[in-house]
Amino acid sequence: MRAPLIRPRPAGRGRINPCCRDRGSSPVEFAIIALPMLLLTFAVVQTGLVFFAQSIALAAATQGVNGARGYQSTAAAGESRALNFLSTAGAGLENRQVVVTRTATEVRVTVTGRAITVLPGFNWTISRSAHGPVERPTAP
Repeated sequence: MRAPLIRPRPAGRGRINPCCRDRGSSPVEFAIIALPMLLLTFAVVQTGLVFFAQSIALAAATQGVNGARGYQSTAAAGESRALNFLSTAGAGLENRQVVVTRTATEVRVTVTGRAITVLPGFNWTISRSAHGPVERPTAP
């Protein structure tokens, strides 16, 4: 009778394969990385909204100056023109206020408001001014 053949046990059976040691680590890594990535995304969007609000405020102030600096124009005309621009521009600037100061030689328009926020608890107040000379006849 022949002796039974004994095969050696394969070397890795019963042990954890090195390539499988990290099983389940992907969800943990995602959970650690997800919150900072979301915050970074919201911060980028918020930065864009703040710059957009600044652009709207400056453009409205410029429109107000252009309306108020004309020959025989009034401060009310400049305020009306700035508010008209703000209503046309959309919702980039909230709680808008327009202040027009007109002297005999200069017009200054200041537009103030708040930028739209996507990050709770943060508030950005925007204030932009524009000024220019009043058009008037002068001696040569």
